[in-house]
Amino acid sequence: MAQPETRRNSPLSKASREDLPAAHQSNIETEVKGMFKPSRLVLLAIAAFMVFGLSFVACGGNEDEGGGGGGGGAGAWPTPVPGAGVGETIGVTDTSVKIGTLLPMSNTTATAWGVPLAAGMKAEFDYINDNGGIYGRKIDFVVGDSQYAGPAASEAVRKLVEQDGVFAIQGTVGIEAEMAVMTYLQEKGIPDMFLQAAESTVVNPISYQRYRWLVDYKTEGRILGKYIAETYPGKKVGIIAQNDLFGKAGEEGLKLGFEDAGATMESTTQYYDATVTDVTAQVQRLKADGAEVIGAYTQPAQAASAITAARTTLSWDVPFLLTGVNAAEIMGALSGYDNIKDAVTVSFGPQSSQTEYPGVVQFRDRMKKYQPDAQINSVAFSGYGVAEAMVEVLILTGPDLTRTNFLKAAETICKLDNGAVISPKSLSPTDHDWNESEVFVKATGTGADFKWVPFGDVISYESTKDCTPPTYPADADKQPR
Repeated sequence: MAQPETRRNSPLSKASREDLPAAHQSNIETEVKGMFKPSRLVLLAIAAFMVFGLSFVACGGNEDEGGGGGGGGAGAWPTPVPGAGVGETIGVTDTSVKIGTLLPMSNTTATAWGVPLAAGMKAEFDYINDNGGIYGRKIDFVVGDSQYAGPAASEAVRKLVEQDGVFAIQGTVGIEAEMAVMTYLQEKGIPDMFLQAAESTVVNPISYQRYRWLVDYKTEGRILGKYIAETYPGKKVGIIAQNDLFGKAGEEGLKLGFEDAGATMESTTQYYDATVTDVTAQVQRLKADGAEVIGAYTQPAQAASAITAARTTLSWDVPFLLTGVNAAEIMGALSGYDNIKDAVTVSFGPQSSQTEYPGVVQFRDRMKKYQPDAQINSVAFSGYGVAEAMVEVLILTGPDLTRTNFLKAAETICKLDNGAVISPKSLSPTDHDWNESEVFVKATGTGADFKWVPFGDVISYESTKDCTPPTYPADADKQPR
């Protein structure tokens, strides 16, 4: 497969590398990736950000609490608890393999996310099936409706496992849904792959059968904080943060980022509760406290409220640095295109409009062919990426497909670049994070032309630096990708 153009690497300082969490101290280099695009209806998208964002971005317990669902550290391979859905080849026949997902598909405005994610996944799997499947096995794709709630997710996953008989689960959205099913899947030894939830509890401690897709909030905060310190030296930083794990992890990361830059930055913080969407009062207090630049660990609805309050209510042209969940095209409509212009955030992959990436072109072509009624946007691109990662592990596993073989293969992924990533992907027994890189993006344009445009180098904090690319099975190059 063709590769995207090579981008210059710029290592972070030695101090930055040493100050990052132990899991991320190696290979701090630079490279690019992104997400999200507007939904069909702006009002639906606004509601989705207000409801869906609460959990996709921010739900969960204390970061230091266990939550690993029965644990085992890296390399632990416990014997699955006997019962329905347990077995090495459940969901596998000579001609098919059954893959499930848990997405919000009904009874919630989060369907504005679940529907395009499912479309992206299905576009990739339909292409694979149209080209003969993986080692002759077509992918039988089953969508479970989590309704974006723990109880519904529990019911849906039991159906996927005990009635549908899936081989693996991929791309579960939201920490509430994942926490409701995590122990169940782990005890049964069912691959729980590429979770779209950024809570540290899903990979700390590592479970042999669970992998994360999204970027860790504290690490992202460090990247943003370092940028603030280097770009606005000596300025007082106003932090607006959601009053929960999401916001506080981001706030902690921002302050660590100041230290990474070797800077002493004065800061002041205003919190808001997750159910509050109007943060005008918090912005007013930040201005009164003398803030000269704002770092926001907020959901999109609150980020838009903060930007609108600053620009329209207070006539305050303060710079905004936003958490990566706001790297969404709908932010232009929510905030006002003139208001959000030049705001900066981060993205962990290419935007769906970045056709300089051959993988983005491939995504767009497959969506047009296999999901012609679906929007081509970066939410769908995320779902497509999850499905691509699953296909890669299936190919690497080879024709002898068992859960154990599949999970062992996943841990050998090394320096994989499929043309749709901003940095090569590596996994290991001690690294179950697919995305460990981000790139800065800036708000640009108006109306249909609004987009987040990447700038600078990709920042990679890949945990698995020293690895050897695996040897693929003999017929791997004959499989569709």
